[in-house]
Amino acid sequence: MTLAVQITIIALGLLLLLAILIAAFQKKITESHALLWILPCLVIVIGGIFPGLTYILSDVFNTSYPPAIIFALAIIIVYLILFQCFKTLSVLTMQNKELASAVSLLTERIRQLEAQVNAQEEIPQEKAEEDRT
Repeated sequence: MTLAVQITIIALGLLLLLAILIAAFQKKITESHALLWILPCLVIVIGGIFPGLTYILSDVFNTSYPPAIIFALAIIIVYLILFQCFKTLSVLTMQNKELASAVSLLTERIRQLEAQVNAQEEIPQEKAEEDRT
């Protein structure tokens, strides 16, 4: 790996890390999602700083093609991010159903209260009409 490629990889990893931190501080992503995205950034930066690490991991996992380790790590990280997103989506879907039920119950309660208020307002009007006659 040439020095220019290493510098580019490190710079892109740090740029992505900076973007994630800014988004987290501005509350555009949650802290748990930010932590999940920081992991790939660190892997990118460490891979750029130590390119020989790929060959070491290749020997540890006994793979004949060292870049396969990079793809395997990328796939694992993508699955973690995807799992977190689906977990969050499931929680939000359940909360949305609960909120819809609560809104429906509250709407019905408001209709009942409006009916009671209208009924109580009609009683004094009927008495006033009876008093006039």
